[in-house]
Amino acid sequence: MAIITPFDHKVMEVFGDLAIDKQAVRELKIREARTVTTFVEEWLVARHYRPDRTTAEVYNDITDFMQRHLPAKKEREAIKYRLSQGEPVVLLDRFEVRVDLTRGLNLLSIPCLDEHQAQAPGAVLDASPGLLSGGQWGAGRLQVRQEGKRNLLELIEFRPMESGRVELADVVVARQQFSTAEWLEVILRTMGYEPSAYSDDERRQTVLRLLPLVQKNINLLELAPKGTGKSFIYSNLSRHVWLNSGGTLTRAQLFKNMRTREEGLLARFDVLVLDEGQSINFQGADDIHAQFKGYLESGQFSVGDSKVTSECGLVVLANIEMDHDRRPLRSDYITHLPEMFHDDALLDRFHGIIPGWRIPRFTSEHAARGPGLKADVFGEYAHQIRLTSAHEFPFGEVPDLRGDTRDQKAVERVARALSRLFMLNPDHPDYHSYVLEPALDLRRRVRSQLAAVNPQEFRPELQVRVEG
Repeated sequence: MAIITPFDHKVMEVFGDLAIDKQAVRELKIREARTVTTFVEEWLVARHYRPDRTTAEVYNDITDFMQRHLPAKKEREAIKYRLSQGEPVVLLDRFEVRVDLTRGLNLLSIPCLDEHQAQAPGAVLDASPGLLSGGQWGAGRLQVRQEGKRNLLELIEFRPMESGRVELADVVVARQQFSTAEWLEVILRTMGYEPSAYSDDERRQTVLRLLPLVQKNINLLELAPKGTGKSFIYSNLSRHVWLNSGGTLTRAQLFKNMRTREEGLLARFDVLVLDEGQSINFQGADDIHAQFKGYLESGQFSVGDSKVTSECGLVVLANIEMDHDRRPLRSDYITHLPEMFHDDALLDRFHGIIPGWRIPRFTSEHAARGPGLKADVFGEYAHQIRLTSAHEFPFGEVPDLRGDTRDQKAVERVARALSRLFMLNPDHPDYHSYVLEPALDLRRRVRSQLAAVNPQEFRPELQVRVEG
C-alpha cells in the first residue's frame, strides 16, 4: 500500500477534484487494454472511480466503456454498419472540424472511423468551439441522415471530455499555499514524474519542457539520449500540442495546403513538436528552411497570396550520442540535426536548448507515486495562461535586459514563461534561481552552438546583461 505523505494530503486538500492520484491511475493499467493519452486515461478513471469500489470493478467498467465508445480499428466497419442502419452511435474520440468555405460545409474528422467527410451543424460548433481550434476529445453522438439520394454522417451532439475552463484566480490562490520548491513538485507530479526520484537540478531541467505550453512563440531544441521521456509529455498533457514523430514533412503540412486552402500544423496548435528530429525528411527543404527563418523570427509566414500569423511554438527533439559521463560526445552537438538547422541564421532564432543529457533515463522508479493536477486540467490552465492579460494573471514580468538583440529577446521570452510557470515576478527572492538563471542558461547553449558552427561571427559568451 502506498504511503500517503503530508505533501500528498496538501495537494488533495488544496486542489480537491482538480487533482488525481497518478499512481492509482497507473496501477489500473488501462493502457494495456487500449492506447490512450494521459488526459483521456485520467478522465476515464475520474469518471468511474468510487472509494467503495474495488480496482477490478473500476477496471471492468472502464474497459466496458471503451469497448462500447472507443472502438478498436478492427471494429470500424461494424460501427459503420450500425450507423448505416440508422442507429445513433456515441463515440469517444478526438473530433476535429474544418470549414470548407467554397462548398459551405463544416467537415468533421473522426479518427477511429478514418472518416474525414462527416458534417457538424453550426449549433454543435457554437456550443463546442474547441472542435474548430485543433480538435477536441469528447463523446460525440453520430447519426446518418438522408439528403436527397445520399447518406450524410452527422455529429448531432458533442460533450467535451476536458474539465473545461480552469479559473486562473483559483490556481493563483492555490499556488500561494506552496513554497516554490513544493510548486515544482506539484508540476512534476502533474507531468507524471515522482519528484523524490530526481535531484534538484534534474527537476528544474525536466520542467523546462513545459515552457512552450505557457508562453506564445517559444522555440526550443532538446537534445538527449533515448529514454528520457522527452516526447511523452508533449503527447499526453495537452490537446493543444501536436507531436510529429519523424518521417517526411511537407510545406503544405507545416504551413498551408494551397490546394485545399487548409492551414498547416503551425497555424492550428499552441505547440508543434518535431520528434526524432535527427531523422526528419523535409520535402522541399530549401523552401521550408526559408519559411522557418521568417516564422521563428516574426510568428508569420506567407504561402501564395496568404499571410498567416500564429502563436504556435516550435520544439525540435533529437537523440544524440553520449559519453560515459552522460555528456554529448561532440561540442557541436547540433550536427545530429538535419542540415537546415546547421544554418546559424536559423539556429539563432531558437530561444534555448534544453540539456536533455542532464535528465535521467525514465524508469519505474521515476513514475509519480501520488496526486498531481489532472492532465487535462493542467493542459487547459496552460492554454489560458498563454492568452490571458496581466490583469487576469499578474505574472510574466522580466527585469530590464540589455545586449545583443536576439539574446535579449530570447532570454526575455523564456524568463516570461518561467515566471508564469512558477508564478514568480522579479521582486520574489526565488526569481533569480528559478526564472532568470535558467533563462540565461538555455540561451547560453544556443550561443555555444552558434560559435561552433560559425566561430568567425559568433562568440560563445551570452551577449546580454541585467540592468539595475
